[in-house]
Amino acid sequence: MSTPLHLHESHLPRYPARESEDGRQALRQAVRTDSERHLAALLAPLCGPDSDGLSIALLARFGSLPALLRANRRTLEQRLPPGRPDLVDLLLAVRPLVGDMLQAEMLDGPVVPDNRAAVRYLHAAMAHEPAEQVRILYLDAKNRIVRDEVVARGSVTKTDIFPREIIRRALDLGATGLIMAHNHPSGDPEPSHHDLTATRAVADAARLFDLVLHDHIVLGRGGYRSLREDGYL
Repeated sequence: MSTPLHLHESHLPRYPARESEDGRQALRQAVRTDSERHLAALLAPLCGPDSDGLSIALLARFGSLPALLRANRRTLEQRLPPGRPDLVDLLLAVRPLVGDMLQAEMLDGPVVPDNRAAVRYLHAAMAHEPAEQVRILYLDAKNRIVRDEVVARGSVTKTDIFPREIIRRALDLGATGLIMAHNHPSGDPEPSHHDLTATRAVADAARLFDLVLHDHIVLGRGGYRSLREDGYL
């Protein structure tokens, strides 16, 4: 068996921000306002005029709309108004629909060089997971996704990957390229030294078989980092 490589959260010098802090704060506030409005519209058939206040309270309680939609039944029952199983059922039903929509959007066309659809899907699927996981998007010659697979699961701070197994799977699928993604449960998507080392190892292994690692996307609740956009690929 080949030696595993570690993906691990640790401190690195901060890279230059792509946006100013003021710009990020303004964007977060705009997203929060949109989330309140959309959630209120979803709740309105069941809550009527109380939907606006409830949407604000729920987002304050959970921190964000993705966190609310990723909550399990027990958590929702504890944090939603008592005696409202209809609200719990509604929110549990919405989550897979959102995932299906984002996945369908991603599968609709090439995900390289424009990775926005892939990032939206990956962020929804992984950013709020309580433990690290590694996901590979295997691509065909037109950069369309032929398979989306979780290839490793780890702990809160690290997970192990085997580049040889990733490449073997790509060859079995007839893929010509891949996008690697993993999450940081801390919420900070800043890549670590281990992340950079693993990225180089997978890219080098792929190159030996005329495969291309197009990107390694690191996800956190606060956003994402693309190692291609940051100049590492």
